[in-house]
Formats: sequence, C-alpha cells, structure tokens
Amino acid sequence: MLYLILPIIIMFSLSFMRVAHPLSAGLVLLIQTTLVAIASGTLNKTFWFSYILFLIFLGGMLVLFIYVASLASNEQFSIDLVFFLISLIIICFVSLLLIMLDPIILSNKMTMLYSSLMNEYKFNSNSLFNSPIYNAPTAFFTFFIISYLLLALLVVVKIMKSSSSPLRLMTYENTRTKNTPSN
Repeated sequence: MLYLILPIIIMFSLSFMRVAHPLSAGLVLLIQTTLVAIASGTLNKTFWFSYILFLIFLGGMLVLFIYVASLASNEQFSIDLVFFLISLIIICFVSLLLIMLDPIILSNKMTMLYSSLMNEYKFNSNSLFNSPIYNAPTAFFTFFIISYLLLALLVVVKIMKSSSSPLRLMTYENTRTKNTPSN
C-alpha cells in the first residue's frame, strides 16, 4: 500500500510548486494531508493518530479556504493538464517499479507475512482501555486537555453569540448607500 501512496505524495509535493491559484494550492495540501494520514495509519495498529492529524489539518484548511475565498474570489481557476498527465504516468511507472523490485512481493512468503500481520493487527476491544493515555500517570493530563478544549469552545461560542454577527462585518453596503448622492 505504501508503494502506491509514497510516489503520489512526492508528486503532490512537486506539483505544489507549480500551482498558481490559492484554492488549488489548498486542494493539493488537502489531498497530500489525506495521503499522509493514510500512510501513517497503515504503519500504526489503529488509525487514531492519522484521524486526529487529518482533522487538525482540515480545520486549518477550512480557515485558509474562507480567507482565500474572500480575497481571490474572482480569479480564474485553471489546471495544467499536460503536467497532470505526465506526473500521473511517472507515478504509475515508479509504483510498478517499486512493486516489482520488492523481494517480499516476489517471494512466496507474501501470503505468510500477510496472514501474520493480519493476526497481529486485529483490533482488540480491550486495547482502548489498556491504552497508556488513560492510565493513572497520564489520566490527569488527558482530563486537563479535554477540559481546556471544552472551555475554549465555550468561550468562543460566547464571544460569537454576544456580537450576534459574522466574523467579517458587511460594511460595504452601508458605505455604498451613504455615499450615493440622492436626486
């Protein structure tokens, strides 16, 4: 699986330098974050770390999307199709080369390795409660972080409710009607 994901991650890293529109750069970052989350999830027993990583990046990307959409709303969005096709062909060849040169795939031990990995990585329902994050030394720290995040959420909601308006004020229409001469 990593043989297919790693060349795509490298391709998106290289294509990030060629994008001109801020929204396409955000799309490249979002796809790359998804691929990195999938790659890190396959290396761990559970996908929790990659899931949290993806949610943090997604929250940041939403803020950047709102900011960029308000700044560059009328700019044309274009995709370089030739670069996309060339990079897709290169990804296919590199992935095939990595798969064909892997000694594990070429040997008959692939099925034995796959079955042993599946037995090792089966999710145990009690493993969540045996996690070190909920044990005695770190339980207080975990509870403190959860309480802090809940308090920050409540404070932000209270601040937003008190003004009863969006984050960006709509002053354009008010100044336009005031500056318009009446006949």
